[in-house]
Amino acid sequence: MSELVREIVEVNASIDGDEENPLLIVEVEGLAPTAGWTNVRLEPHVAITPPDDGVQDFDLVGDRPRTPSSGDAAEALTEVEAGWEGPLEDWCIGVRVHAIDNMLEDEVYEPWDEDDSESEAA
Repeated sequence: MSELVREIVEVNASIDGDEENPLLIVEVEGLAPTAGWTNVRLEPHVAITPPDDGVQDFDLVGDRPRTPSSGDAAEALTEVEAGWEGPLEDWCIGVRVHAIDNMLEDEVYEPWDEDDSESEAA
């Protein structure tokens, strides 16, 4: 059974593709409470209506080892990482990744809008 990892260390969200078919790319580094976690992944929250804040939520989850390891090293926090790629919803302005002890956010910017926003600011 999958569980949330202990802590999120870093979140990087970006956009790939083009204006017609943009892809949201999310990469996360976190800490699991023990060594031996498998199938670490990002699971997106599914909403019936777009969230008011425009942020796509994810859980960083994995499968805890079946048998407890012995020794102090097994109880040490262990680095894990995961990635997710999917269509960018038109309402999405950022991502938020949840763990047991914290959550981190990152904004997403459409690379093809950089010139438009600079001209609008002038």
